[in-house]
Amino acid sequence: YDDYDYGEVNQLLERSLKIYIKTVACYPEKTTKRTYTQFWRHFKHSEKVHVNLLLLEARMQAALLYALRAVTRYMT
Repeated sequence: YDDYDYGEVNQLLERSLKIYIKTVACYPEKTTKRTYTQFWRHFKHSEKVHVNLLLLEARMQAALLYALRAVTRYMT
């Protein structure tokens, strides 16, 4: 959205994490093992997997919302 303040995100998340989140959410086919191992090196494997699952669920919800919006606009 145009009215979203991205400055907050820049303050809360480090750049490498932002890049990883964008890659997984927007371009999952470009996610590599190197990308996965480089982000949050101090976290356990299970925690990284949990973050990936959250990202993929968020992506699915966003896709469903856009589809529902399209169907609603078509029906009205």
